[in-house]
Amino acid sequence: MSRRVVQVSTVHRTRDNRIYNKECRALVEAGLDVTLLIRAEADEQSPVPVRALPTPASRLTRLTTMQFRAWRELGRLRPDLVHVHDPELIPMALLWARTHRAAVVYDAHEDLVKQVDTKPYLGSWRRGLARGYGRFLLWLANSFMDGIVAATPDIAAGFTGERVAVVHNYPWLSDFAAERDPVPGRLVYTGDLTEERRLSFMRDVVAVVRRSVPEAHLVLAGVVGPAVSEEARSFDGDLVRHLGLLPPSQIPEVLATAELGLIFLAPLPNYVNSLPTKLFEYQAAGLPAVASDFPHWRDIFGGDGATVFVDSGDVAATASRIVELLGDRAELERLSVAGRAAVRGRFNFESQAEALVGLVERAASTTDRSRVGR
Repeated sequence: MSRRVVQVSTVHRTRDNRIYNKECRALVEAGLDVTLLIRAEADEQSPVPVRALPTPASRLTRLTTMQFRAWRELGRLRPDLVHVHDPELIPMALLWARTHRAAVVYDAHEDLVKQVDTKPYLGSWRRGLARGYGRFLLWLANSFMDGIVAATPDIAAGFTGERVAVVHNYPWLSDFAAERDPVPGRLVYTGDLTEERRLSFMRDVVAVVRRSVPEAHLVLAGVVGPAVSEEARSFDGDLVRHLGLLPPSQIPEVLATAELGLIFLAPLPNYVNSLPTKLFEYQAAGLPAVASDFPHWRDIFGGDGATVFVDSGDVAATASRIVELLGDRAELERLSVAGRAAVRGRFNFESQAEALVGLVERAASTTDRSRVGR
């Protein structure tokens, strides 16, 4: 009988790409008994079984009531292994696992301590407290978890021992089979819409580009952050079109309609050394990318010849480079071919699934609980 694994998040959305579409899918395809315990409208049975948690009304509710709900649901599901995706769940998951003779794994999507610096609602003294609590949570995970899954090598470096596996957030190559049919002048960005992710900058850039390329326009797909909600309401659909939050299965079709993919991030500690999922998805779709000129990104993506780097603090220079690209069909085709080759060769989740499954199976084997009597 296969091991029973419950993936848990009270923060992420039901169809979170890393959790639902990549990790749960990989474990199910490997023959493991997987249930996803996450906020959702209702329980689901396939392709990944979902046990629904309500969406919390506030951050305080999420940190209190939702943890009790998750604990209760774990008691009903009785997993061999609990796999949590939110750092705030680390203490609860460890306590539940140790009192129920289960294994427990923490999935580190981001560098928690650096992430604190991206939270605009934290004042200076609260930011200091949040960093301290973040370090405590990571110490708990490093000391007591049966396994750590890290999204990047930099994140993995914050943990010690052989229980750590890097599982890059690459796209499934098989998901990006849509034929390219680019609309002239279309630029696209998929992801959360915030000022830290340069929403205003992208709008200003495409407005300048349009002076030289009349058909230029920007298509956005993602959740609008509260701080930019008023700006988003001003989008008229001609210069900037917002599609809202799309399920991961629809993203390849959107990317297939664009001439260029954009990813401009503010030079924050948690961004400059990140591995942006969107760049990998652009490459998988054969979509030429224009990205912030971070040294780490150049190290990772520069050698593939599929990404153009720009100063994402300079509207005029970025717009000028985009105008050049839109006028050079041969260069766009070269970038497209290079991106797809990079994903086929290295940047695909098919290459990561084995590491994930191996870590989960090793962690689950640390408990000798049987199913007898459940």
